Amino acid sequence: MVSQIDTVAKRAKLPTAKKPVWERLAPGVFLGYRKSPEARKWLVRYHDPDAPKGASNPYKMQVFANADDAHIDEEAFSFKRASVEALKLAEAASVPSAVGALPLTVRRAVEEYIALRNARDRKNKGRVDIRSDADTRLSRNVLSDVDLCDTKLRDTTRERLLNWLDNLPLSAATRKRLAGDFKAALRLAGDNYTKSLPATWKAEISSALTVKNDEPNSRDIQVLADDQIKAALRAAKEVDEAGNWDGDLYRLMVALASTGMRFSQAARINRKGAFRQQRMDRVNGAEVTDHVIMVPASRKGRGGKTELATKRIVAAADYDILTSGLDADPDGPLLQRWKNEETSPTVWKRGDRAAWYHASEITRPWDQIVKRAGLPDHTVPYAFRHSSIVRQLQSGLSVTLVAALHDTSPAMIQKHYARFITDVSDGIVAATTLSVAE
Repeated sequence: MVSQIDTVAKRAKLPTAKKPVWERLAPGVFLGYRKSPEARKWLVRYHDPDAPKGASNPYKMQVFANADDAHIDEEAFSFKRASVEALKLAEAASVPSAVGALPLTVRRAVEEYIALRNARDRKNKGRVDIRSDADTRLSRNVLSDVDLCDTKLRDTTRERLLNWLDNLPLSAATRKRLAGDFKAALRLAGDNYTKSLPATWKAEISSALTVKNDEPNSRDIQVLADDQIKAALRAAKEVDEAGNWDGDLYRLMVALASTGMRFSQAARINRKGAFRQQRMDRVNGAEVTDHVIMVPASRKGRGGKTELATKRIVAAADYDILTSGLDADPDGPLLQRWKNEETSPTVWKRGDRAAWYHASEITRPWDQIVKRAGLPDHTVPYAFRHSSIVRQLQSGLSVTLVAALHDTSPAMIQKHYARFITDVSDGIVAATTLSVAE
């Protein structure tokens, strides 16, 4: 049967009526279109699995979206997207025929991946209102592209993806992060629906979405000298005081600078993970006290990672700063900050203490720190991590030890910090050189 509602042109020819025009999507599942003087709406009707046998009306019906011929500012669905949403609603209602009837489209793959990433971030951060970075990037740049999203997965070719990438008005770094998220979403769909896709499909999309950063490696210009780090921390203290952070911002910056950990790791340090330990100095036999911060394992990469914290020894003065917070709960996070609560539109008040949960919280104060400290404008908080790695390499620590202390791999250290490794190696070799000339 020829559809009456699958295009805007066909729907424009339909008369205004109270009763919807229905189209069958699956046994017992129908998509409806209602054209009234006020609106253009999509509806779904499906057989109610819980309806009593012999019921006069065993169907459920609901309006769920505006049609894209409604000419309104609110979000409107095309026929293809409305069909997918209608099947989703029927599947959620446990209609047997709807299970497996959803078309495998780019939109479906991206939405399933976003749901997975959001669930993971919410579990990790203990909050139900968290959106992952992948959600933000993919919603803005992929789900907004209706033509791309309505494309079936098996019809999503390397050429189609390359064309999409070429037309993104984004910086090289942002384009690379977005392509990585998109690739992960499509590869997950490839794993989940292997039987429905060509054998070479995953390899093709991986090739198309593997973006190389053509910009020069910026890690070397993000390494700060010791006096620059101290200037940054002095500035952090001033910004903290000016912004009434009660020391919370300053403590976070000290944590990042003294250990080289990532923001996400600093946010998860437990108060019990800060302690003093006694040990015997092997050189002089004296008993010494170490000030320890147990840095939680990062959550980068795919599953299978052992969740073991890394022991980092910090200076006594830094330790005292890190443990000087206002929080009394011995089982709570070491680093917290005041949480602002909106009491009415544009009116906020100081709420309870809470853990840091997203790096964007320090974007504005960091800009102020960079300006006050006289650092290059491009400096980012991650510069503390780069600097910590380089400092230990230049002190002669092995690549393997430096990698372990920073919860990364020796391969990553060698890839990104090779120049510093070479500089140190040259110094060690020069120091052991013996003159054999008489």
